Amino acid sequence: MSSILKVDTIQTTAGAAPTTKDLGFAAGSVIQMQTADFVGNSTTSTSTSFTDTGITLNITPKFATSKILVIVHHVISVANGANHGRVDFKCIESGGTEIYRMDYHGTDGTQNGNIQKNMSGSGVFQCSNTNQLTFKTQVQKANSTAGESGSIFIRWYSESKMTITALEIAQ
Repeated sequence: MSSILKVDTIQTTAGAAPTTKDLGFAAGSVIQMQTADFVGNSTTSTSTSFTDTGITLNITPKFATSKILVIVHHVISVANGANHGRVDFKCIESGGTEIYRMDYHGTDGTQNGNIQKNMSGSGVFQCSNTNQLTFKTQVQKANSTAGESGSIFIRWYSESKMTITALEIAQ
């Protein structure tokens, strides 16, 4: 035999909205996890402005007090001939909050080929409401100074999975 309980609102005995602790979630507990894999064709950027890579993830926090741990793994190729190229890479939230930023300086010496770099990073976002959040990655080519040139290739290879993972953590 099963039962269904339906209510419009849950409140503490003091009349406040319950916290994660009130609902039995210990601080540090994972409330939910969302993962997005890169699907699609390779894209190329030679822009010195930040450009979306095409990898995005949506998560709707269950609690306004939660923190979101964002983990990204990405593969970047720098095609640069005999020069070297610099890639600035960041993960941002849809409202513009930067979660983290990395840069990669690639050089191939005298070779005329591509340099592939696996980039992984993580950052924490503090929720303030339960509105849906979108996390995405962006890259930009470094300014063409000091010999920094070359294209930035955002590539998806069958043997290289690129992902964004978001974990909602109870506070």
